[in-house]
Amino acid sequence: MAWTCLTPCLVTFFVLGIASAHVAPPSDVILHCGNLVNKVAWRYDNPPAGLRYRVDFGKVFNSQGDVGPLWVYPPDLQADLSFLSDQREDYFLAVTAVLGEEESEAAPADGITFSYYRDSPATQKCSLDLPPATVSDQQDNSVLISFQHPWLKYWHGRKRRHEKLDNPLPVFKYDVILDKKQFADLRCTEKTCERTLPVDAGQEKHCAAIRGELESISVHGTQDYCALPVQGNKHVIIAVVVSLLVLAVVSTVLLLVCLKKTKSSSNLPPSLRFERTIEEARPDTSLPVSNSSAPLMVVGTSPVSTDDSEPLREPEPSVGGDADDAGDTVEEVQQGYMGGEQMQEDEDTATSEENAYERRQVIVSLSPDEDVEGYRG
Repeated sequence: MAWTCLTPCLVTFFVLGIASAHVAPPSDVILHCGNLVNKVAWRYDNPPAGLRYRVDFGKVFNSQGDVGPLWVYPPDLQADLSFLSDQREDYFLAVTAVLGEEESEAAPADGITFSYYRDSPATQKCSLDLPPATVSDQQDNSVLISFQHPWLKYWHGRKRRHEKLDNPLPVFKYDVILDKKQFADLRCTEKTCERTLPVDAGQEKHCAAIRGELESISVHGTQDYCALPVQGNKHVIIAVVVSLLVLAVVSTVLLLVCLKKTKSSSNLPPSLRFERTIEEARPDTSLPVSNSSAPLMVVGTSPVSTDDSEPLREPEPSVGGDADDAGDTVEEVQQGYMGGEQMQEDEDTATSEENAYERRQVIVSLSPDEDVEGYRG
């Protein structure tokens, strides 16, 4: 009678085993969780046409709420389960390959359990990364540690059903190991967590490791946060100031050189400036001679130079006068011209080197029997 009751169960188990044996299960199923982001990934070699994957998940201690399954279709080989991030719950998941009416065994065989609760018995515990922190040296042999409150990075803007965004920030409890010395049970409820801690002045540099807890979720620093000594900072500041001063001096010198070149290029060459200065300062000595000289007549030829206002004419002999008067008149005129000749020669001698004009000899007839030799500038 017992075998009669067990026979249907054995047949059913055998049929299911044969059916599942035709579909290979996924391999290398791995859950990546942290910072409230949860993704499960797997491998499947040579999937047949029509294959799909079923991700079964749920809560371990509470059957209500988020439960699976979640379907994934090739070529995708992962599923996003970030909505399973309540630190008060433990979750389980498993992945199964399904082909038509047939399906594979669940992978991994024991499933995966995970939770954000730090004291959970789950096989995989998820945590948060500490926001970027800075360590700054202070003047009194201490350092200032500063970082953003983790709640603002991970939960700000995520309104949960039982909380409001305007509520005070939850307490973030953390420990700091600074220069191998531990500072425990530090607390922060501000947007920016800051704490000044003493250090050993003999240390070349100071490094801090930070870890804490936020609403029963572990928070870990991603690295050791180090600061340079104060003297190192002073050296850096001095180097920056000196560099800025040198840059300012070089810029000023270059500006002055450019201005000088621009001003010089706008003037005439030195040779032209010198000649123009001499011409402006030197009076024109040829103009008075040509303007004040009387009309001249070249003997036996046509007039060489005449005044525009009066034509050059031969002087007429005096009528009714005696020879002595005529001779006196000619002598006075001759003396007058001789005086002018002497003055002209002096002026020509003084200005010959400056003007570099060529003097030409001119024969002027004063009377039919008298000729006077002169020069034209």
